Amino acid sequence: MALTILTASQIDPINFSFPTLFSDPAVDMLRPFGMNKYLGISDEDPEDVSVPPQAIPIALPLPLPYPDIAHTDVNDEFAELTFEEALVAQADADVPSTQSHQVQPDPSAPPLPGGPGVRPEDYLLFKNRWIHKQTICRLVINKDFISKSCNRLERVRAGYTKVNKRIDMSAGRITDGNLFLVGDIFLTLIRSGRTVSLGILRSTSLVLNNISRSSVNVTIMKAARTTAKITGQLLTIVAANHSSDSSLSSLQFLWNGGYVKSHSLIQGTSDSTERAVVVSVPGSLVEPINPEPTFIRLRDDINTDDFVEIKGGQSTWQVSQGALEAACGLLWEKSLETSVPPKSLVSVTPSDIKTFPYQLADGTPAIPCVEGTNLLIASDGERITTCCLCAAKVTDMRAHVGLHILRALTNTAEELNMVEPVGTNLPCGFCGRSGRPECTITIKLSANSAPVLSTKCMYRHSFKYAYADAGSKNKPSRNIPLKCELCNPTLPPEPGRTFRRAPLAAVDAVWRYNMPEHILKEHEEYAIPGYKTMGVPLPACMLQVMALTDLEQTAARIPQEHRLLTCDDPLEKENHAGTSFEICWKTSGSSTCFFPAC
Repeated sequence: MALTILTASQIDPINFSFPTLFSDPAVDMLRPFGMNKYLGISDEDPEDVSVPPQAIPIALPLPLPYPDIAHTDVNDEFAELTFEEALVAQADADVPSTQSHQVQPDPSAPPLPGGPGVRPEDYLLFKNRWIHKQTICRLVINKDFISKSCNRLERVRAGYTKVNKRIDMSAGRITDGNLFLVGDIFLTLIRSGRTVSLGILRSTSLVLNNISRSSVNVTIMKAARTTAKITGQLLTIVAANHSSDSSLSSLQFLWNGGYVKSHSLIQGTSDSTERAVVVSVPGSLVEPINPEPTFIRLRDDINTDDFVEIKGGQSTWQVSQGALEAACGLLWEKSLETSVPPKSLVSVTPSDIKTFPYQLADGTPAIPCVEGTNLLIASDGERITTCCLCAAKVTDMRAHVGLHILRALTNTAEELNMVEPVGTNLPCGFCGRSGRPECTITIKLSANSAPVLSTKCMYRHSFKYAYADAGSKNKPSRNIPLKCELCNPTLPPEPGRTFRRAPLAAVDAVWRYNMPEHILKEHEEYAIPGYKTMGVPLPACMLQVMALTDLEQTAARIPQEHRLLTCDDPLEKENHAGTSFEICWKTSGSSTCFFPAC
């Protein structure tokens, strides 16, 4: 094996021709200098002054391109170096003595390295310095450009494998950007209690087709039908102090050198111990990341006491909240594509709830998956209380989302940071999104009972129809599902009766705030005040259905110049003189039935 490697290298074959070297019986590798002396053993013999010592070539000092490097303060001897700075710092040690007969590729460059055993082609010119290729490889291979530890166990990068377990260690090129290696950092969705959030892990093993590997192609690993399984340890991260003049997306999270731990029972006893959390997830729910190295001592936005677990206490890595939130949304979409329900996500119960899910300095969740959490709560048959648009905690989702929709219709800016914008096409009154089949809603009207609504939106909840239609100071939004009288007209009552008995049937409902858009798309022949002036006038009942109150527009903080027309607008009364704007109500106990007066 050694001969195969040496033959494929650029080393002169004479240097590893072992039959020739050992043909002389006087060659003894244990005593290479003869005189029957082993290496490391000396009798303190005086030096032979008759033999002049060989002159040691001394490399001439090269001009430094950066004056600050030559005059570094003593206190900065442990300062973190970038890749480029590390190359410059190693340049002097790499350059041997030079020979004048070397041909210079650049007249302004320093002399090419030369001397016995020196191959000039093994050096690269970088910032007017010759850098050995071995130095470049060492800096690239070492994690975050940190020197190797003297502890052998800390130098293990590929993890450990079980005995008699089949493993493929053909890692290929570790610099290949399309390879995911053991030891790399990745993101995935993790369930903790009733919360789904993003987790940051360091991979410890990779399995593909039931074979342990040291690397996996990223495209194969992330495929929807992949057999890849990634195991990793859950890391603890610390949020940097957030300044008021910077956006939340620029907030940085730093690894403090620790791992999330959980209680583990000791077999045969009632005692427990803490162990680092290790989880295994399918490759389709893995998102690799490339964190940015950072130097702890040079930051003023963190508490250095939180990083005592960092070996050496010098450098770590960081990742922005914006990147984590984008990855969280991407992973959730992948979980929906692969039909992975929230209850099937890997679950973690940390011994310290402050370590996971990750938190900001004020204790609020740092990277929650709002939709995943809400779906997890809905799967238990409970009411969702977190708005998917702004992540606010609310008691009435319909009333809260209705104000979001009203502000979107009137181009009124939101005061909160929106996690997701309101849908642009007939948004659902429960979640505010558009184009989701599960948000389709139907309504069934009855003469002596409350309307019956049917939808599969996970944000749905029960509410009193009559009170919601009237609005109140606490719940001003009047966005409720309605029956379109243009699509399904109500027949007039028979002579001598107050209403016509019709068979109960569910029809497609339209939310009140979506009614103008519905008429523009489905009933183009009608004119809509404030939207379309030409066309057949709308029936009075439809105008009343679309009318908004000052209360709900004030609650939505809509400026006067952006407000929509109401039923009390004098212009509309003039355009529709003689028509009735009354709504008939029939109450039975605590239920209320809705009957538009047409």
